[in-house]
Formats: sequence, structure tokens, C-alpha cells
Amino acid sequence: MKKPLFSVIVPVYNVESYLEKCVRSLLEQKEADGTWEILLIDDGSTDRSGALCDRIAAAEPQVKAFHKKNGGLSSARNYGLERAEGEYVLFVDSDDYVEADMLCRLSEALRKYGGADALCYNGVENDGEESSSVRRVPAERIRCTKEGKQYLLEHYRIRNLSVEAWLYAYRSGFLKEHGLRFREGRLHEDVEFTPRALLACGKIVELPDALYHYVVRDSSISTQKNKERNIRDLFATLREQAELADRQEPELRKWMNNAIVDHYLNMVQYARMDRPQYRGLVDRRFLKGKAATGYNRLRVLLCRISVRLYCAVNGCYKRIRG
Repeated sequence: MKKPLFSVIVPVYNVESYLEKCVRSLLEQKEADGTWEILLIDDGSTDRSGALCDRIAAAEPQVKAFHKKNGGLSSARNYGLERAEGEYVLFVDSDDYVEADMLCRLSEALRKYGGADALCYNGVENDGEESSSVRRVPAERIRCTKEGKQYLLEHYRIRNLSVEAWLYAYRSGFLKEHGLRFREGRLHEDVEFTPRALLACGKIVELPDALYHYVVRDSSISTQKNKERNIRDLFATLREQAELADRQEPELRKWMNNAIVDHYLNMVQYARMDRPQYRGLVDRRFLKGKAATGYNRLRVLLCRISVRLYCAVNGCYKRIRG
């Protein structure tokens, strides 16, 4: 059997209402150069998702169903990576869906630019009422970057680095060569994984096309009542990111730290950490000296003076901007 060009890894956990739409979008890929396989990784679902995976796999030869004990998103992705046979792997969350020409566009980019360690593309976020581009400054044409560090520096400078794992396709051999796997047992895994993977990359091909549809559900951080684990896990990841930044050349270190500030302060605002139960989790000293822009320096100053002041000012600013 011919080796597939793409392995699409789909972690599955209690998504019986969404899974068929997701898989249908992958099965309906048109004019893709080469074959592709779809790996459904049932991560210990307690609803009928596991049975649905089996039913789809029995009907569709491109689909393989696997079942494992619940270990979280990172664990399911790693399980899929160990079983993927494609030359490139990409990740699709089971409640999202993709454009019908996604794999075709990726194939065309590989044909035009040759092998790459990673391909990056755009996506659309949909909350049920309106849609918006995931990337704030989409490219106008396909771009090829010869080194991951250069790619990171360029995107950190314009505050446009996409960390979502579902916006990248990676060469399988590259991931194996560098021992790249997702950190298990911690939320916000993409914030940790993507910069680490991109730092190791050689050639990166970036497409301007919006090929992925991210569907916002009620399980997002903005709708969760208790956000303490989200906060602790992200802040632990950002401390590790700061250590990684310290090992880079000065210019890249500067902009990596500025991105860390963005992630940190965005969490302070989104989780409303001005509330008493979260206020003690803010480490004001961690933010010192990391901001590279005047805007972020002002944000850090406000937060270091008072978390309540920062949240109030930031909230007013967002309302004014609409």
C-alpha cells in the first residue's frame, strides 16, 4: 500500500454531536496529491463517540479508529503521532472542520517549494454568531522561510505568531528526529509546543489561505467557572518559555519575552484575575523587563501597580475599541 502523504490526527473526547461533520470535511478533500489517512483517537470518551469512531472506520478505508484510556488532548495527539504513517502530520480537533481543498493546497505548496519541516496556514474562528480570522495580519501570498528562528522573529515582531497546533502540518521525520511531542498533563499545550517545534525547524512554508474552521464551544476558558488550573498551567508554561527565550540570541529573546507578556496579561484579563480568588496567582516580578513595546510596557506597569487597575483599564480600552 502506498504511504500516505498526510496523516490527520483527530483526538476524540465526548463529541458525538460534532464528530461526523469534522470527519466528513476530511473525507471530502478534493484533488489532494497523494493519499491521506485519518486517525481517530478516542481518549476514553464516556458518551457514544467511541462507537461512532468504530462505525466510521468500518465504513471508510481511510479512517482508523483507536481507543485509549483518558489522558487529555496532548496524550491523544502523542498516541496518534506514534501510529501515523504519513509523510506529514496535522491535527484537527474533533469539534472543528476544514476546507474541502485543504490537503490539495498543502500538496500544491509542497510541490512548488519542495519538502519543508512545517507548513502554516490560516483559520477562521466561529462562535455561532460571527466569524473572524485567527491570524491578525494574514499574509498575501505563500512565503517560504529558510529557518525556524527567522520565522519566529518575524512573527513575534508583528505579534502574529499562531501557536494553535491545528494551524500547522509537520514533517513526520522532523518530529521524530527532534523528539518533539506534546507535554502531557498540562493545559495550553500549544503555547509550549509550537515555539519549541518552530525553533528546531529548517524550511517553513506559510500559506495565506484560511483552511481551518475553529468552532468556539461552551467549554472555552471564558465560560468556565473555575479557571485556576488554566491559570496555573499557562503561567508554568510561560516560565519555561522565559527560560527558553534566555537561551536565544538577543533580538529573538527580546521578542519572545514580549510574546510571553502578551500571553500572561491576556490571561489576567480573560480570567478576570482581579477577583480575590485569583489575585494571588499573579507574579508581578515575572513581568519585569520583558516588554519590548511601549504598549506592553504600559500594560505591565498597570498590572504591577494593581491587578484591579489593569483589568479595569484594559476592559475600558476594549469597550472603546468595540
